[in-house]
Amino acid sequence: MSLASREGPAYKLRMIHAPAKPKFLSWRLGVLIAGIIFPGSPVRCQSAGAVVAVAERLETAALRVVVVDNEAHPPHHRAGYNGVSELRLVSGSSSNLFVPAYAGLNFEHIFSGDQASYGWNIFEPRRSPMQLVRLTDRSVELRQERTANWPLRSRVFYEANGDAIDFVFRATPLSDAWRKHGYIGIFFASYIQSPEDMSILFIGRSRTGRGDPRPRWIKHLPLSHGVAANHRPAGSVWDPPMDPGFNIDLVKGISDFEYLYPFYFGRSGENVFVQMFEPARGDGELRFAHSPSGGGNGNPAWDFVYFQRDYKVGREFTFRARAVYRKHTSDEEVVKLYEKWSGVTVNRPSP
Repeated sequence: MSLASREGPAYKLRMIHAPAKPKFLSWRLGVLIAGIIFPGSPVRCQSAGAVVAVAERLETAALRVVVVDNEAHPPHHRAGYNGVSELRLVSGSSSNLFVPAYAGLNFEHIFSGDQASYGWNIFEPRRSPMQLVRLTDRSVELRQERTANWPLRSRVFYEANGDAIDFVFRATPLSDAWRKHGYIGIFFASYIQSPEDMSILFIGRSRTGRGDPRPRWIKHLPLSHGVAANHRPAGSVWDPPMDPGFNIDLVKGISDFEYLYPFYFGRSGENVFVQMFEPARGDGELRFAHSPSGGGNGNPAWDFVYFQRDYKVGREFTFRARAVYRKHTSDEEVVKLYEKWSGVTVNRPSP
């Protein structure tokens, strides 16, 4: 979303396991001081028997990764964003791929397309309490029992493997708040810090009747936020119904393109950031999404949207993805990365 619609840093401080506002903030101040003194380190605090993890570091021989909940993590990361706050290469450029105040693979929105929800804060996953749990030396999980209005229990798993972050999203609807249009919408955002080229690339084609139907490499940058913002999979004949005035621009801004394989990438300096996805199951559908200014002027958002149509109260649904960050050698190497991970052979487009 554009910065004009963002929440500021003035989020209420809270304890992870307590829905009420804390009466004493000295323990949180200790966390903030620890984050300033030891930036990027795991930051924990214990108060009244509740263990709070604000940030956890995952490291491999190739990557340095910091995963955060939606609290502030000084000196840079703002409250209201979650997921991967830092993604750096061990060798070569040490700059953070993501905008330091924000994050990547950030759980941004839950939606239904129903006008009855328009008055709710669209950033509820970023605002409601989260618990960050260390699972192994290379993996963590973000847990959220529900948000203020959306009865959705979610679990977001992150694991660092070599030059990749393996990512699994699992969610269970606790009651039916999505019945009008029959889908649960999920949105993840990655705010990229000042890449020289803000475009994304994928193998796709124009939708029927909307341009060239031949498979080709598509390099795309929306003209403005919310315009031609998301790309559906080839073969899909479904566009999500939404009431007039639906208020998430990157979801309603459907493009004339469709992708043939569920992966795309963008470049930052000499490095490449690749997002690849397991094919959606059943009535699930995943779309690439993109804003030229989601993280502020010159900072694009390389995002994705997931729709779950075949859902039932109490039944978990899930999708899996992998994000790779490494030095860019060629577009062909990106294709090979996807083939190796997915087991799918990609038909290269004709030049």
